[in-house]
Amino acid sequence: MRFTHTAGLFTLLCLAGTVHAQQGDPDGRSIELSLSDEAVQARYDTPTDTAGEGSRMFYALFLSEERDVVGSAGLLLGSNFSVGALDIKFGPQAYAALLDEENEDVFALSLGLEARLDLERRSGLAIVGSAYYSPDVLTFGSADNLRDFMARAEIRINDRLIGFAGYRWFELDLVDREQTDLQNEIFAGVRWQLE
Repeated sequence: MRFTHTAGLFTLLCLAGTVHAQQGDPDGRSIELSLSDEAVQARYDTPTDTAGEGSRMFYALFLSEERDVVGSAGLLLGSNFSVGALDIKFGPQAYAALLDEENEDVFALSLGLEARLDLERRSGLAIVGSAYYSPDVLTFGSADNLRDFMARAEIRINDRLIGFAGYRWFELDLVDREQTDLQNEIFAGVRWQLE
């Protein structure tokens, strides 16, 4: 039932976006909303000159059905790891999590990468993946480490709106129990290019 509501919202956002006909800059600022059966995430992405040309900063707010709240901020450094249609960027991401269990808060500093393979630039068809890991020494509070892996396919809906769907595995290894999956499921969403 919840997935039906998610699909309906996704369709509504797609239809609303078709009204605009201006060309969005794929390297400009964007807002993203992704939904799954048990989680929602909003993300703001913007270019930055603080870490060199091609660098990006992003901020995200994640909420699970269990009322786990995770805020994160990351920096992707511009790199020379581009081979044809494949672009790879590296960088840190910080997570601050307030878990549903009382007194279970986590702060983690992770390192990771994001890879993008543009299959067909005209239609915006692309495959995007990211992997972030925070070891025990950089994870504080009630967790020993954090893992955040994502893979998705994207396609352009109109000049400013991009739709996507994929899979995310986002988990914490807690000190007092084995692990908790914040998200381990399929998701779908849209990204709105602001400029």
